[in-house]
This record gives sequence, structure tokens and C-alpha cells, in this order.
Amino acid sequence: MKKLPALASLAVGILLLSGCSQASTLAACGQVAGQAVQVSGVLESFSSPTPEAAQAALGEVRAVAEKIRGIDGPAEFVTLRDEWTTSIDAFAAAGEKAIAGDVSGMDAASAQLRTSTDAMVAHCTPN
Repeated sequence: MKKLPALASLAVGILLLSGCSQASTLAACGQVAGQAVQVSGVLESFSSPTPEAAQAALGEVRAVAEKIRGIDGPAEFVTLRDEWTTSIDAFAAAGEKAIAGDVSGMDAASAQLRTSTDAMVAHCTPN
């Protein structure tokens, strides 16, 4: 779970430093990059030692996922965006269970989030 914040930070850096592969996705990728910064901060907060701070981080990441859902773009971008927000939701749900003591789903949720983040980064990175 400690690797996820580092991965999110790397993804944020790539998104912020890159353009998008298609002119029509430039604005959408820029908006996602801004939201990814928030997700990165939230993910680092989730690893907090207190359940209250972790719970607050999950609430924030859910709010960010809703903002990401509002970003529009071409069909391929929208598909990747939806997969990414679904993986954020799954991570948040697994995080809720982890706070309650059941960490069994965290590895799968982390892997799903990593895969969908990589797909979005690849889409928004120039070839």
C-alpha cells in the first residue's frame, strides 16, 4: 500500500509534464492532471496512522472522483476516465474495509487503480 502514493506522485508528474497525444484531448488531460494532484495528496493522507484522517482522505478522494467524472473529452478519453474513476471508487471501498480491519481487498484495489492510472497517463502522454 505504501507504493501507491509513490505511483500516484509519479503519475501526477507525468500528467503535469506531458501534453496529450491528440489536440482534442489537451483540455481534458489538463483537467485530469489537476485532479490527479488532489488524488495524490489524498492517497498519501490515507496512509495516515489515525482512522479519522484515513476516513477524511477517503471522503476527499470520492469527491475528487466525482469532479473527474465531470471532465469531458473524446470517446477514448471518456472510457479511460470512467475506468479510472471506477478504480478510485473501488480503492475507496477497500479503504473503508481496511479501516475496519479487513485489508483483504487492498492489494486488488491498488492494482486496479495502478492499471487505470497507467492507462490514463499513457493516453495523455505524447507518443
